[in-house]
Amino acid sequence: MRGWCSTNADVTSGFARGRDSVQPAPSLCDQIIDLVHRYSYCVDHRLYDEVLELFTEDCVVDYGPGWPPVRSTAGLRRMFGHPEGGFAATSHQNANVLVTLEELDHASVRTSVYAWHQRDDGITPRLWGYDHDSVVRLPDGWRITERQLRTLGSEDWNVVMHLPALEGEAPESAAP
Repeated sequence: MRGWCSTNADVTSGFARGRDSVQPAPSLCDQIIDLVHRYSYCVDHRLYDEVLELFTEDCVVDYGPGWPPVRSTAGLRRMFGHPEGGFAATSHQNANVLVTLEELDHASVRTSVYAWHQRDDGITPRLWGYDHDSVVRLPDGWRITERQLRTLGSEDWNVVMHLPALEGEAPESAAP
C-alpha cells in the first residue's frame, strides 16, 4: 500500500517540485514504507533476526505503560528471544502510512495498525492504533530509531496502553 509523503526539511536534493510544495522523491518514501511493512511481515513470520536489522542499535521501542520500554536491539533480542512464551500466531496489518521527511536522513512516520494475536489458550487479543516512528537513513538503509504504539481501541488486552496523540500534540516520549 502506498503512503503519503511530505517534508518539513529545507533540502531539495532528491526531491521533485510540485505546484505548491517540495515532495520527497518516491524512492525515499517507498524505502521507508517498506521498512514499516517489513517489521510486520518479520514479526508475523517470527523472523526475529531480520526484525533486529530494521532498528538502530540504540533504538527505543515503547508498546505502552503496561510494558517497560525496550532500549536497544539487545533488548529487542531478549523480548523476541522466547517465541514459545509469546503468541501462537500474529497478524499485523498496516495502512495509511504517513511519512514526513524532517531532514534528508531523518523522517517521522505514522502508520495505522490492526494487530491480531492468538494466544496458546485460544484467546485472540486485537488492537487498533498507530505506530509513531522516528526513522534515520544509515549507509545500509533506513532504520527505526524510536517506535511508540498509540492505541485507539483493543479487545482482550488487560494492560494499559498509550492513548492517541491529539492533533498537533507531540507523542509521549519513551526516551530517558
